[in-house]
Amino acid sequence: MLFILLLVLLFVGFGLAEYALHRRNLALIPVRVQVNGTRGKSSVTRLIAAGLRAGGTRVVAKVTGTNPRFIISDTEEHPVRRLGKANILEELRMVRLANRYRAEALVIECMALVPEYQRVENRMLIRPTHGVITNVRADHLDVMGPTVSDVAKALSQTIPHRGLFFTAERGREFQTLRSRTPHETVLTVTNPGTVRDEEMTGFGYIEHKENVALALAVCSSLGVGRQEALAGMQRSLPDSGAMRLIRVEDQGKVLELVNTLAANDPDSVSMLWQMVRARSEERIVLVNCRRDRTDRSRQLAELVSSWECSHIVATGGLPRVFLRRAQELGVPKDKLTDLGEDRPPVEVYKRVLGLAGKQALVFATGNTVGYGETLIAYFQSRGEGRGARGLSLCLRLNYGD
Repeated sequence: MLFILLLVLLFVGFGLAEYALHRRNLALIPVRVQVNGTRGKSSVTRLIAAGLRAGGTRVVAKVTGTNPRFIISDTEEHPVRRLGKANILEELRMVRLANRYRAEALVIECMALVPEYQRVENRMLIRPTHGVITNVRADHLDVMGPTVSDVAKALSQTIPHRGLFFTAERGREFQTLRSRTPHETVLTVTNPGTVRDEEMTGFGYIEHKENVALALAVCSSLGVGRQEALAGMQRSLPDSGAMRLIRVEDQGKVLELVNTLAANDPDSVSMLWQMVRARSEERIVLVNCRRDRTDRSRQLAELVSSWECSHIVATGGLPRVFLRRAQELGVPKDKLTDLGEDRPPVEVYKRVLGLAGKQALVFATGNTVGYGETLIAYFQSRGEGRGARGLSLCLRLNYGD
């Protein structure tokens, strides 16, 4: 019994010493920006870091998105290696690494979903000087829900108690965020309308004005000029989940594939569909399902069933959940194609090419992890070689308020 008590005391003592060291490490980084929200966290994290770097600040950043990365410069980044599942305690290691690189600023994406964990990450692990919430949408309702208002309350756990708070949320959940902003915290609401169309053309991928406006506001608060910050953002590496348009010419046909697999809440997917649907009169929707995300498959069926498209192709795990729900909503059976249960990507590619006429838009949505990444990589390879010609294009985004 005494031995067990000694072990417990030793464990507690080690934990207290570790946390004291962590607090010292945090104090050595004067600027700490924590980015949270439903969509766009990884992109905004990268944009802020790039903008601050362009202003002469030594910045490191960490994103948790499609592929967790520790970012050192505009051209150098490394995967975040984990022995097991993701755990917010890895932020201790990220702060140590930031100090190793003598960082003057740390820009870090919130990795917690459970509301209490978000609070712990904010109050104990990061203690941000600048807090960012990109937006509030209907995603991860099983953890933060059941309503979108509950999601807003969960995300508000990362609003700094003192310091600066920025958000691009301008919808009905903004009032929840504002009501939970402490009096000592300065709130800034950004407007995508302040970003001009010509400023977006400098990005080599499809970026959102909302994200750019948000990042520019954070950089401005830290003394970085608009043009300087924007130039840094445009030359930095995008997140692997950033939306791209891949043009493939094969067998006398032209496919324009829009990769939106990283956007997995209905509002974002619908917005992206509206952005690109006018590019072609013939549209093929490619939905990648996941075996452990059957609720999302049903949700996607409810979303795409009303879209004007010529074909809907389902891939991945348990696509019958998506297909069954789509038929229940009135989608004709001959409009649906089942290519699920991890078919070889070449088979999916050939079927999509066969369904297409001379020119078609292929809108890829659903889930990106695992098979989704492999599938998109195959389409990308067909756009770059093997007798086909490809080109990654940047769309000019025209957003209103």
